[in-house]
Order: sequence, then structure tokens, then C-alpha cells
Amino acid sequence: MSGRLRKKPKRMKSAHLCDELIVEIFTRLPSKSLLRFRSLSKSWYSCIGSPDFIRMHTFRSQQKLLIRHRAHKENKEGELEEFYTLHPQDQLPLPRTHGYNDITPVQFPSTHSNIIGSYNGLVCLFDYDEKSISLWNPSIRRKLTLPDCPRTCYSEVEIGFGFDPVIDDYRIVCIPERNRKKAGRSFVYALKTNTWRRIASPMPLFSSVMTKPCFFNGVLYWLGHYNLTWTYYLLTFDLSTHVFGSIALPFKNVLSVAPTPIQGSIAAVSSVAAPTPIQGSIPAVSSLADFANQIWLMKDASWSAFLNFKKDQVRAHLSSVLQLSTSDDLVFYSFCNGFQVYNLKIGEFSRLVNFNGASFVFDVIQCLESLQLLGMGTACEGNKLTFS
Repeated sequence: MSGRLRKKPKRMKSAHLCDELIVEIFTRLPSKSLLRFRSLSKSWYSCIGSPDFIRMHTFRSQQKLLIRHRAHKENKEGELEEFYTLHPQDQLPLPRTHGYNDITPVQFPSTHSNIIGSYNGLVCLFDYDEKSISLWNPSIRRKLTLPDCPRTCYSEVEIGFGFDPVIDDYRIVCIPERNRKKAGRSFVYALKTNTWRRIASPMPLFSSVMTKPCFFNGVLYWLGHYNLTWTYYLLTFDLSTHVFGSIALPFKNVLSVAPTPIQGSIAAVSSVAAPTPIQGSIPAVSSLADFANQIWLMKDASWSAFLNFKKDQVRAHLSSVLQLSTSDDLVFYSFCNGFQVYNLKIGEFSRLVNFNGASFVFDVIQCLESLQLLGMGTACEGNKLTFS
């Protein structure tokens, strides 16, 4: 044996990342991964749950598309089952391209509900059976049911959901819908305090709101009208100042089409039936193919025509339009064609396919992946569904 002593191997230095770099990495990870990491360390638990981290993670997250499906339950006539799927916006389930491979359907948290709006990963739901409003985060599957709005009958109000950038808080507004002798009162809910506060109602009160609201740049927009003149306009509500306003539309006749953001501007959709004369003395009527659909954009306080659809392009009137944030695609719904995708550059249509033969696409919204509602509300896991 040699008298020389063998050199001991040098110890590996323990890998260590500075806290700033860890936070930088974490803010770019999916929500599900961050939920797992919270259980590994007290410091990570505290960091990931902090308001500053949640805000930074939300800012860096990517928009996804939440597709809500409905299907008839087996052996239960008339009963529907609801579920949803989440998709990257560049991988829509279109024919001959992306289907629902490797996409797990999850039970929707409330079968009898309307989606009021979505922002920063929070989806506002109104349950018309329970007569309740809730906020739901599908990324971390948590749901917060709001306290009842005081002295308000939900069947007689319009509900809007958005974000106040001045105080960094989420807001929900309830405003009376009908111009009655004894008008209701308007209220605003703030998530940070979990309370409702009364505000001044719009004057004069509108007669009816035709669509669900659109939130854009701190302002809520509804399509409304007055019964006396049947003049349509955009009713606005600034979530920071709590001031109502109205914007005249560039057209007079319109069907129920919600305003929507397109290319960084608020857009209004004119969907008008063009009467078609029928033989003899029968009055003029309209067929499903006789609708003129036009999209207008507001820039510098004035309207300009943006897109005209030919009658044979979109049968029946459009009832919703949504621009994807990652492309030039518009997702819109019409009565005859269901949900379709229209590419602005090439002018071609594609259809969103149904999950299976027994289901149909019921709604489509954009939904950011975020940690909003972390530590709030209750778990809303939802059953992962399997279909044969």
C-alpha cells in the first residue's frame, strides 16, 4: 500500500439561489405548481401568499380560454350537466387542428348560473337559483360567495364586475334595471372589505339593459335603451369615480349584442335584420340569412366602421364577439352557426368543435391564470369528468 494519503474529494458546494431570483422564477410558474411549493417551506408559503407576489404573478401570467360546455345527462331527460375546459389561446379546439386531446374536463361550479365577467383570473358568477353572487378562480379552484346586496332584488338589477386600478381592488356593481315609480338603489361591492356601499344611481334610469356588461380600462359598458325613444346607447360606469355616463351609438337599430374590446378600443356591434319582401300582400319579414352585421370601434371619442360581414358569411345576428389577446382571431356566436373563429388577416372561418357528440359549447371567456382568492373563500375542486 502506498504511503501516500489519498486526497479526499472536495465537497460540493450546496446550490443556493438568492431570494430575488427565486421570486423571479416563481412568478413565471403555473398556479398549480406554486400551490405545491407552498407546502415545502414556511418562507415559500409566506412569499407565494403575499399580495405583492400574487400581483406580480398575475401580471406575468398568460390569458387562457375557458370553454363552458353543456351535455344532457344519461338516462335523465331534460337534465343538463355542465363542465369546462381550459385552453391556451393558440391551441383552440378547431376542426383538423386541435381537439380536446390531453384536456381534462372539470365540473362547472354552478349549473344554474350566468357568467357576469372575468378579470385577472377571477370569474364573477350569478346563481339565479340561489340568488347569489360569487367570485371563482378556476386556476386554483376556489370560490367566494358574496354577502347579499342590501335592499336589492336581484331580478330587478343589472350586475357588473371589474377592477378599480386606483385602489387595486375588485368591484361589483348592482344598479336598478327598470324605471319604476319606486326605483331601486345602486350598490358597489369591494373585495378588500367584503362589503357593499350605496352609490348614486344613473339618472335618468335606463329602461332596459340588453346585454351583459363589458369591462375595459376601468370602465363597465352595457348596451341599453329608453322605452320612450327606443334609442340605444352605451351605459358606462367608472369603477374608480363611481360616475355613470352614456355614449351615443353610430347606428339606430340593433339587436342584443354586447360591447367588447377589440384592438385596444371599445367596440359596438350592429346586427340588424334587413326586411325581405314576400309575394303578395304578406308584410315584409326577415329570414335568418338577412342580417347585416357590422363592427364599429371608438377611437378619439368618435366611431369608425371596422368590419362588415356579408349576409352569406354570418347567418343570423351575432350575439357575442370576443377578440383573443394573442392573435387576430375573433370568437363570435351566431344562432345558426354556434361558436366560430374568424381570422382578421385571412378572412376565414373555423368552427369551435364540441367536446363530444352529446355536448355543445355554451359559453367562451378569456381567463387569466392567477392566484387571486388564495386563502379566501372555500375550495371548489369540481369533479374531473370522464366520458366514454
